[in-house]
This record gives sequence, C-alpha cells and structure tokens, in this order.
Amino acid sequence: MSAQTMTLLTILSEAVLEDTLVGEIMRLGAKGYTITDARGRGTHGLRSGNWRKEGNIRIEIVGDADLCARIVARLHTTYERDYGLLMFTSQVEVQN
Repeated sequence: MSAQTMTLLTILSEAVLEDTLVGEIMRLGAKGYTITDARGRGTHGLRSGNWRKEGNIRIEIVGDADLCARIVARLHTTYERDYGLLMFTSQVEVQN
C-alpha cells in the first residue's frame, strides 16, 4: 500500500449555499466532495441546524494544493462577505 500527500479543504458554510457551492467546486475541477450537516457556535453566532436552510454544512474536498487554492480564492471573493463561511486546509496522506 502506498500513500500520496494531498490537501484536504474543509468548508463550513450556511446550508442554503449547498447547491451553489457544489456547482462552483465542480466547475473549478474537483473530482468529488463529501457534505455533512454541522452545528456549533462561532463568530456568526449559534447555528442549531434544526432546519436545513438555516443550518450549516461541512464540505470536504481532497485534491492538490492548486485546486484547493483556486476554490478558496473563488469562494472567498464571491461569498464570504455576505454569508457565514470558514475555510481551512490541511495536509493528508491518501492511501492508494
């Protein structure tokens, strides 16, 4: 078994943006993504997630550093000003 170092991009966002963000992510070259519901408290206040359109989602994408940087740049300039959006990356080893 071999491992390849990749970048994991994690996006925490308002659930109302799910379809829009998925479209952006795929257009920018992602091969896939994982979405889970998320709840918590942060700079945008308490997010209970009781109703899908008012909750938060967590989107995870594994790709190369350039892909993740393109996605972050696009989402930052287009959505971050008007929506709750947090993005961060980490290095991961993908087992092949």
